[in-house]
Amino acid sequence: MKNKFYAPLLLAFSAFILFTSTVLHAGFIEEKNGKTIIHVKVWSLPDPSRNDTFTRAEVAAVNYFKEVFPKIFAKKYRDKYKANPEKYGNYNWDNVEIQLDKFSSIKVEGVETDLLAIAGGMAPDILYINFRKSHNYIFNDFLYPLDEYFATMTKEQKEFRINSKLWPVIYRKGPKGKKHYWAMPYGGALGKVLIYRKDLLDEFGIAHPDANWTWKDMMAACKKLTDAKRGTYGMMLGRGKHEAFLWLTFLWSAGGEVMVYNEDKDEWKCVFDSPEAAEALDFYIRLSAEKWYDEKGKIHRGYSSKDSSERGVKWERGEVGMNFSYIEENTMTRIKPDIHGIAPVPLGPTGMRGGELNSRMMGMFSQVKEAAVRDAAWEYMFFYDGKEAAKIKTKIMVEGGMGRFVNPKFLRMFGYEEVEKLSPRGWAENYEIAIKTGKPEPYGKNSNFAYELMTHPIQEAENLYRNDKLPEDKEARVKVLRKILQDACARANEIMIGKITPKEKTWRRIIAGIFLVGIIVSFFFVFKKIFKAFTPPSALQQKKRWNFKKYMWAYMLLIPAAATIVIWKYIPLVRGSGMAFFDYKLLGNSVFVGLDNFGNILFDFKWWCAIWNSLRYSFLVIGLTFLPPVLLAILLQEVPKGKLLFRIIYYLPAVIAGLVTILLWKQFYEPSAKGTLNFLLLKIPAIGFIALGLIMLILALVFAKRLHFYDMYFPMILFILAGILVFYTFFNFSIPILVHDKESVWQTIQAFPSRLFKFLPEPFHWLSDTETAMVACVIPMVWAGMGPGCLIYLAALKGIPEDYYEASDIDGANFIDKLLFIVFPTIKALIIINFVGVFIRSWYGATANILAMTGGGAETETAGLHIWYAAFTYLSFGPATAMAWMLAFMLIGFTVYQLRILSRVEFRTAATAKKDN
Repeated sequence: MKNKFYAPLLLAFSAFILFTSTVLHAGFIEEKNGKTIIHVKVWSLPDPSRNDTFTRAEVAAVNYFKEVFPKIFAKKYRDKYKANPEKYGNYNWDNVEIQLDKFSSIKVEGVETDLLAIAGGMAPDILYINFRKSHNYIFNDFLYPLDEYFATMTKEQKEFRINSKLWPVIYRKGPKGKKHYWAMPYGGALGKVLIYRKDLLDEFGIAHPDANWTWKDMMAACKKLTDAKRGTYGMMLGRGKHEAFLWLTFLWSAGGEVMVYNEDKDEWKCVFDSPEAAEALDFYIRLSAEKWYDEKGKIHRGYSSKDSSERGVKWERGEVGMNFSYIEENTMTRIKPDIHGIAPVPLGPTGMRGGELNSRMMGMFSQVKEAAVRDAAWEYMFFYDGKEAAKIKTKIMVEGGMGRFVNPKFLRMFGYEEVEKLSPRGWAENYEIAIKTGKPEPYGKNSNFAYELMTHPIQEAENLYRNDKLPEDKEARVKVLRKILQDACARANEIMIGKITPKEKTWRRIIAGIFLVGIIVSFFFVFKKIFKAFTPPSALQQKKRWNFKKYMWAYMLLIPAAATIVIWKYIPLVRGSGMAFFDYKLLGNSVFVGLDNFGNILFDFKWWCAIWNSLRYSFLVIGLTFLPPVLLAILLQEVPKGKLLFRIIYYLPAVIAGLVTILLWKQFYEPSAKGTLNFLLLKIPAIGFIALGLIMLILALVFAKRLHFYDMYFPMILFILAGILVFYTFFNFSIPILVHDKESVWQTIQAFPSRLFKFLPEPFHWLSDTETAMVACVIPMVWAGMGPGCLIYLAALKGIPEDYYEASDIDGANFIDKLLFIVFPTIKALIIINFVGVFIRSWYGATANILAMTGGGAETETAGLHIWYAAFTYLSFGPATAMAWMLAFMLIGFTVYQLRILSRVEFRTAATAKKDN
């Protein structure tokens, strides 16, 4: 019997181990039908199901490589492999094929998802590398040095494949101080240019940009193109955690710099706080937030489409005039010459032009163990954008009628000179200017941090400018902006370089030690309290026995659930605890740092800002998503007609997928007057907001009065405070209407009666304004979660006997009395459980919601999101684990409280409750 029972379990476990071991494996070698097949997993491959000419050209080049690979292998590697079977394996090296497998993973914007694959042991053999994260990849031992392969390349091959400006990124020092080749570019160098809509500029009578265009010309064109009535904008900008990526062009054109390298100290340092940087920031925030008035006197901000979820759609519809974009060396398929024009980046105030220089790059994963897989991976990297591949791609592009989108140098090289005449005018010239004046994207130590750390001062400055808190005088304004940049730059250098004096480090370790002892002691008492709360009374405990034989199958049924919790919760918890004391590396040796992670976090201002944001988010979630479903359920219970219709209406949002809900609400939050919410709010006069606030305040006071009658003073105070808070929220909408800048109190009082019937002077910037962004992140949760929550309460309300209501009517109870003394006491247990769930979700469920809505911008980065970025964007696994423990310590008090509440909750049916009464 025992063997029959355990055999299936062992078989299932063995199958699971076998399955995971094969799934998690990347490149490998297998023998099949007398052939040796080398499998290489690539981060991306062209999709053969697509029929556009560009993709067909890419697919054709890859297929040709598969055909010729056996010859390449036979020529370069076969004899070497056959001569040393002990090292390379006893395979049939005379008959070799290659199979390219596409890597697939979850895509999360703002997150380096390939890091998740590396952490999970599923990384592809060929990785995608960009400039800003290349240093972290190199110094975390993710990349295999390509010196042996670059040594086989001729000078001609290197010149064909690699732009001279890319060498500092490709050939550089590694962890041991020695220079190596780390990546292979493909697609040529990318230059930053200004793309413009010819049709829109012609319609507004604006001359097309050229090489002599300056910032002044750009600003004038943006002002002319921006039309609130039509919904057109001058410039396409963006928002998010890495918004500084868009600011770089202005920074370099003004003569500023992001980072500088000190070769003697082998150290990178941030320098984006120069006077030139302040000048660039002033111009940038004018583009995005400068105040202007339309013909009706309505206030608008900026000349760019920045916050809309339809940024790309607006560009395609011709509602945005200009956009910074890359122009590629090899092809130009993303630009439509009939509609789009190309011009160099406009000249800055000093006559300089500083576009960004970039390139796509492939790197080889360092953990590829099989030499044959490495060699095959290199051959693919070498061939993919080499001369042979370029010839194939050019041929198919020309034959498919897309020859004009191919770089003229390839047309000339492969005998298609007649097609060169059809190339977009100015492409080659503008590309040369872009490459000549371009600067490589930051690629130094921790440069992956650079965009985020530069984005904070940009968003802070824009928020101040939008709220009229910056001086109008340009000289004074630039001075304030430079101070903001200096503070951000100092913080960036502290984080990126990590320079702390020995005295400061010792002091931090002492504080961290005290804090850690507090964590250990707290957890000891917490678990003691938990065991005490859930331990039954001694009298009952004496009667209970283990009785394993009697309850064996019950225990067996519990084993899978318990094992799942242990494997996915407690084992990672125990293992992760040690990571908090290390500079943890996914690959290579992790360095023990003791209490340094905890010490640095305790003195990290951004961490405490994230904690504060979590508190704000939790308060809003509890306030807006906890009580409203209860009140809605009561109203739906009491509504005389249309109960089914109203229930369906309120439940429908829950059917919509979470991602769709977020995208839908991002469109509602469109910051222009055409946005759904702004369109509605702009139609409500000041007196309307005040009236709504007063209605809510009166309702709260009515409840408070009844509570006072029954001497329930604490709930009474809560209702009064809630009423005042809700009234202030509604009244706050009317303040921009009633109070104008630069006027005295007496002038405001005099104009007060006439302004009561006026409307908001400007639309809200929901997701970019620090005052509204957090609320805007919570509202979709309220909208989607109200229905399911109220249905649960409705089910509970159905269980209340009608006798209770009849008895209360006889006693003269009103509607509020019934709520206070019948409804709430009856569903008290359900409310408590729901409150615990809402509180927990408010702390741990914020990450995905805020990541999709704001990416953590506008002071919405909560603790969970901060930890996520630290671990999976910046590879700071040790500090991230320490943060997680600190967050747990902060929530430990509530954990004890909620467990004590749950241990006392008594569930009874309505019939039982009636019988007891």
